[in-house]
Amino acid sequence: MLAENWRVNEASHWLCYSGNRLDRVAPKRADSSWIEQQINRDDARFIVFVSGSVVLTQNAGAPCPLLSAELADKLPVRREDAVFLGVDHEDGDTPYFAQWFTLKADDLSEAISEFGPFTCAGLRAMALTKSYSANTYGMLAQAAALSRWHSTHPKCSICGADTEVDEGGYRRKCPSCEALHFPRTDPAVIMLISYGDECLLGRPYHLAENMYSTLAGFVEPGETMEDAVRREVFEEAGVEVGEVSYVGSQPWPFPSNIMLGFRGVARSKTLNIDYQEMQDCQWFTKEETAKMLGGIAESGLFCPPDISISHYLIRSFVNEG
Repeated sequence: MLAENWRVNEASHWLCYSGNRLDRVAPKRADSSWIEQQINRDDARFIVFVSGSVVLTQNAGAPCPLLSAELADKLPVRREDAVFLGVDHEDGDTPYFAQWFTLKADDLSEAISEFGPFTCAGLRAMALTKSYSANTYGMLAQAAALSRWHSTHPKCSICGADTEVDEGGYRRKCPSCEALHFPRTDPAVIMLISYGDECLLGRPYHLAENMYSTLAGFVEPGETMEDAVRREVFEEAGVEVGEVSYVGSQPWPFPSNIMLGFRGVARSKTLNIDYQEMQDCQWFTKEETAKMLGGIAESGLFCPPDISISHYLIRSFVNEG
């Protein structure tokens, strides 16, 4: 769906991986002949993943993740296995597809250079460079999530038979028991919890040293988003949360999450940290948090980069009057 002017008022519009303007053309995806026509167009473009990294080629001296059909055909992938992403109406209705393959190599860039003028890079590292358009990052997120799902779900979960790509890649079909399987997206809540002019930030064990971030966790079956916020904060930090309000969302293709951003108001500042989950949780004033965002805190502590919704939530708290 093309971005409309009113979308600029949505927090989600400004976040990395959220700017995808492709029309996914859902009514056409069941038409296999139409999909075949698109995939064989001379101007078709392909996003290819090798062992989870994005394949790049040089375009005007800069690495480019959008490969022509001619270049994609040099790689060990088949066009008929490609997953349809959508068409770009702002660029001549160009169709885009995702492909993937696996190589066992210590140096992936060196390994794929044998197929042509290719290198590769991780999607997170590419986002940090800010070298591409919002639309490109959005397409990369879509392609990464779909490619990951297809590569890890080749079998029917009901009968165990091999499944086939169907409807352009937006489902897999089992020819044995006729079961249909659909791509999964895992919802996770991520929340800025405040108490007066202080906010609650924490450190899971996997974070970079000295980084503090908003708390987050996956939504469980039969749970509302708001209750997931309250449960996760209480489980990780021992803090009871009252009012919860939605802010925005962000596709997070690591591997296929949707981050649902919330603000919450704590009922007290009492901490009871679960040290199996968290290395630390602390309350920070707006002044301290602003310095952490700017990387100038005397403590050496800092916040996540601005590619994440966590950064947006923290900055919105700091910028409040």
